[in-house]
Amino acid sequence: MHFPHATTPLRGLAVSALALMLAACAAATPIPTNAPTAPAAATAAPTSQPAGRVSWMVSGDAVEFDAYKAIASAFEKANPTLKVDLFYIPASGDYRNRLDADLVAGTPADVVFLNYQRTAPYADKAQLSPITDKLAASTTLKEADFYAAAFAPLKWRGQTWCVPSNMSSAVIYYNKALFDAAKVAYPRAGWSWDDFVAAARAIMHEDAKVGTIFGYGTEISFFRVAPYVWSAGGEIVNDPLTPTRLALDGAAAQAAIQRYIDLQVKYGVAPNAAAEKAEDSMTRFMNGKLGMYMDSRRVTATFRSTIKDSFDWDVAALPSMGSPTSILHSDAYCLPAKAKNPDAAWKLIEFAAGPVGQKTMTAIGRLVPSLKAVAESPVFLDPNAKPANSRVWLDTPLRPAPTHKNWPAIETAITKEFEKAYYGVQSVSDAVATINKQVEVLLK
Repeated sequence: MHFPHATTPLRGLAVSALALMLAACAAATPIPTNAPTAPAAATAAPTSQPAGRVSWMVSGDAVEFDAYKAIASAFEKANPTLKVDLFYIPASGDYRNRLDADLVAGTPADVVFLNYQRTAPYADKAQLSPITDKLAASTTLKEADFYAAAFAPLKWRGQTWCVPSNMSSAVIYYNKALFDAAKVAYPRAGWSWDDFVAAARAIMHEDAKVGTIFGYGTEISFFRVAPYVWSAGGEIVNDPLTPTRLALDGAAAQAAIQRYIDLQVKYGVAPNAAAEKAEDSMTRFMNGKLGMYMDSRRVTATFRSTIKDSFDWDVAALPSMGSPTSILHSDAYCLPAKAKNPDAAWKLIEFAAGPVGQKTMTAIGRLVPSLKAVAESPVFLDPNAKPANSRVWLDTPLRPAPTHKNWPAIETAITKEFEKAYYGVQSVSDAVATINKQVEVLLK
């Protein structure tokens, strides 16, 4: 799975290239930047697609948008007869709402950006075009060049639907200063759940100046609990590819969920609902008041820019309840069935998901490349950029969320009940019973 490290300082080249691309963008076709709540017509995807133009709808913060602009500019230089109309919707929730509306209306952008869990729901409604044949014929993209874990959940009903632009796993970000103060060893490869709980309890204390220092914290969701269910030998569903029922009522699954819930309800090493509302765990970590924080690669760039020299930090694999594992976080470029310029759209997908696009996005620190060669290069494994242990994202075994046309709704139901249990509103057994009742109809 691992390629030899490149000896050329690719990160420096990538950053320089990004700067050049951004400069070139000023001379390119103007790119609308209004959010969907603004009435300006500039944010609307075109209802007709002039020859030689390809529309691309993206989401993310300003730094990510700059990277997308750089990719669009580089694509235009490589394809002089094509122009990119880049439509930017910053908030992910607004982006999904807009995409839903555009797909229903039959006026989507030519290229869209999706979390892998949403490909099956859109494909089931015939709103996406399969790319199986295009990928097989491509001289630019080869599936073997990507990590298999990133491509696997994009296959459904015998077709490949999208190309993965990135992949990540949930990891533990940790504050070295708080570990040192508590005289606790830093997380090591293969550390256990008991090691993790012991560290969180040792770090937890009251500070006269800043208040409570918590041992651990994160948002509560299906994605935060599922890896431990798998690690303990449990399952989420009876069949990950064609699920017909949940398996959370299994003994191993319920025991794993209870151990996770105990972090808050039994040991109190994580903020309760009121404390989390007052200051979310991500902010606490950046402010030096949280020993460990669970998230994907997405927060790395934010931590680099906000924490700076406040304290030293790194990442570690999730602690194991039996078998080390984590959950896949990944997004992909997809081709809507109603794309106005599908040929140009595929060329853009090839470029954005290829080496130039992935190096550009990787250079800003927000993702783990799905292309093996980029992931194994200094563009990602930069020894001079935090975290020092970026290789953990390449070494950790990954499992995707189950594939089902109703999975987003199922996941929402699971998260809602997990959150109630985590904050002591209901028991784990009651949460699982409620989830089973709510999800039964969605799985039929």
